[in-house]
Amino acid sequence: MATLSAERPSPALDPAPRPRHALRGDIQGLRALAVGIVLLYHLRPSWLPGGFVGVDVFFVISGFLIIGTLIAELRRTGTVSLRDFYARRIRRLLPAATATLLAVVAAVVLLLPRSQWPKIMREVVGSALNAQNWLLAVLSNDYGHATADASPVQHYWSLAVEEQFYLVIPLLLIATAAFARRLDGRTARYAVVAVALVTVASFVFSVVYTRIDHGAAYFVTPTRMWELGIGGLAAMVLHRVSLPRAARELLGWLGFAAVAFSAVHYTTDLQFPGWVAAVPVLGTAAMLVATGTLLGRLLSVRPVRYTGDISYSLYLWHWPVIVVMLELSDNERLSKKEMLAAAVLSFALAALSKRFVEDPFRRNRFRRRRGTYAFGAVLVVVSVVAAAAPWYAAARTLDRLANSMVLDADHPGAMAFDPRAPLPAPARVPLVPDPAVANEDGPYGGSGDADCHVYLLTLPEDACSWGEPTAQKTLVLLGDSHAAQYSTPLIDFAEGPGRGRWKVKAMTRNGCPFTTVPPSEAGWPFTVCSEQNLGVLERVKALKPDLVVLSGMSREAYESDLKWTWNTREDMLRGYREMLAAFSVADIPVAVVKDLPRPDGQVPRCLERNRRDVAACGTSQAEAFAGEGDPLVEAAAGFPRTTIVDLTPWYCRDGVCPAVVGNVVVYRNNHVTNLYSRTLATPLLSRLGMI
Repeated sequence: MATLSAERPSPALDPAPRPRHALRGDIQGLRALAVGIVLLYHLRPSWLPGGFVGVDVFFVISGFLIIGTLIAELRRTGTVSLRDFYARRIRRLLPAATATLLAVVAAVVLLLPRSQWPKIMREVVGSALNAQNWLLAVLSNDYGHATADASPVQHYWSLAVEEQFYLVIPLLLIATAAFARRLDGRTARYAVVAVALVTVASFVFSVVYTRIDHGAAYFVTPTRMWELGIGGLAAMVLHRVSLPRAARELLGWLGFAAVAFSAVHYTTDLQFPGWVAAVPVLGTAAMLVATGTLLGRLLSVRPVRYTGDISYSLYLWHWPVIVVMLELSDNERLSKKEMLAAAVLSFALAALSKRFVEDPFRRNRFRRRRGTYAFGAVLVVVSVVAAAAPWYAAARTLDRLANSMVLDADHPGAMAFDPRAPLPAPARVPLVPDPAVANEDGPYGGSGDADCHVYLLTLPEDACSWGEPTAQKTLVLLGDSHAAQYSTPLIDFAEGPGRGRWKVKAMTRNGCPFTTVPPSEAGWPFTVCSEQNLGVLERVKALKPDLVVLSGMSREAYESDLKWTWNTREDMLRGYREMLAAFSVADIPVAVVKDLPRPDGQVPRCLERNRRDVAACGTSQAEAFAGEGDPLVEAAAGFPRTTIVDLTPWYCRDGVCPAVVGNVVVYRNNHVTNLYSRTLATPLLSRLGMI
C-alpha cells in the first residue's frame, strides 16, 4: 500500500524544501482511483476481477512522492537525513495503522469464534512489526492454508513492502551521494543510475520468481521494489522532460487506459506480479508524468481529491469492515445492501481516522526527535501486546480442547448411519472434535522424521510404513490429501487387530492427484506431481503389494481450492487410466475410494455459530456431489482387479450430508476429520477385504 497522503515536512526538521509535485491535486485523484479500485474489488471481485492492481498504483505513487522528496533533499544538502525521514514516516503511518489494528483486536475478541483468534492475532503481530508480507508469503506455500479465509489485516502486507523498501532506498541514496562526491559531484545523476539499477534488478527477479512461485512472489518485497522504483524514476526525470500539451494529454489518457484495462481484464489466475504488472505500473507513471492535462483536472475535483485525502485510512479500514461483516453474515460474499453498508461504514471510519488520528499526529512534531521514535516504539509494543494476550488465551483453550478428543459409546460417528446395524447417538452430548479445533484434526502423518503426506522419493524404503515388517500382506495408499485422510483407520488396523496380517505403506502427497497428466496453474503445467507419480509408480511395482488404495479430489475441487485445472476432463481421465493400466499390467489389485461429499462452506466455523442447531450446517446430497462426478471412479471402470469403494451411505442419509453424524464432526475444511475417519474403519476395511 502506498503512502496515501503527501509528506508535509517541517522546516525545523526537514532541510529540503517540499517538492512542488507533492501539492498536485491530480495525485490525490490518483490515490482516490487506486483505493476505489481496491475497494470495489474487495466488495465484489467479480465486478472488477483485476482490482488488485490498485495496490500497484499506490506503489508507484509512493515511489514518486517519497523518492522525489529524498532526491530534492539530496540536491539541496548533498545527503539525506535518516532521522528526519523515519520520524516523518512514523508520524504519518503508525498512528492510523495502530488504531486500526487495535480496533481489529477488539472486534475479533468480541465478535469472532475463538478458533480464529490465534491465526488473526499472529497476523496482527506480523502487521505491527511490518512483516506481514513475508508471513503471507510463507503461508501461500502451505497447502493447508490454500483454502483458509483471509484475515482482517491481510492487506497490511503492502504497507510492509513499502516500509521495507524505505529501509533500503535512503541508505542507497546516501551511499550514492558519497560515491559521487569522490568522483565528479553529480549526485543526482548517480542517484538516477542507482535507483534504475535496483528497479531493473527487482523487475528481472519478479519475472523469474513469479514463474517459480507466484503465490509467494505476490507478497515478497524484492518482486515489488521495481514498482516503487518506477515511481521514483518518474519523479527524478520529471523536471528534465518538457512535452507538448498534446503529447501530455495522449500520455495521460493512455496511462489511464492501461490501469483501467488491467482492473477490468486481469484475474488472479495470472502470474502476478511478473511482467504483467508492468501495464498498470507504467500506466500510473504515465499519468504522473503527464502534468497539466484534462485528466489531471478531472482527478483534481473536490470530491475526488477528498477521497484521495482519506485514502490511507480508507485502505486501512475497508478490509476489516468487509471481513467482519462476512464473518457475521456467514456468507461467502456480501449482499448488495451489505456492500453499501460496508462502503458507507468504511468511508465514515476513514474520515474520522483522518480527522482525529492522521492529521493531529502528522502535525505534532514532538518536542524532540527522540520523542517521535519513543512514540513509535510504544505504538508497536501496544499492538503486539494487545494481540498477544488473546492469542495466548485462545491457544491454551484450543490446546485443551484438542487434548480432549476421545471416541466412546456416546460418539459412534459414521456407525450411526450404518445401513445394517446403526448405533444409537444420544442427544445433548458434546461434539468431538470440538468445532473450535476440528480443522486441526488431521490424519496421522508421521513416520520418524518423514512427513508421509508429502511423500518424497528420497525417503528410505522403509519410511512411512506401519505394521510388522514380516506381515503377510502389504497395502499401499496413494493419491492426494483425500486419500491420506483414510490413512488413520488403515494404520490403526495394521498396528492393532490386523497386526501380523497387514502392513500399510502411505505414499500420498497433498495436492497431487495420482495421474500422469499434470494439471496447470494459471496456464503453466504443474509437473511436480506427475513426475513424482511416475517415480512412485515404479517403486510400487517393485514392491508388488497385495492391494493399492487410491483416492483423490474431483477436477472441480482442484480448480476451486488450488486454482489448478486440466484443459479437459478427458485429460484428467487419461492420466488416471494410464496409472491404472500400469497396475493392471503388473497384476496389482486396486481399490478406488470414491471421493467424500463436498460440504457447503467451512463446517467447523458454521458449527461454532450453530451449536444448538447443527442441522443448519449440513449440505444437500445433490449439492455435495455437484459437478461431473469423481474422475478416478469413472477412469477405473472396466479395469480388471479394480474395485470401487463407495462410503456415501456413511456420510449421507435421506438426501442430506450432515455436518455431524453420531455426535462426531464430519468435516475439517474440505476433508473428513480424523475422528470421523476412525469411525469409518468397519465399512472401509470390510470393502477393502481386510476384515
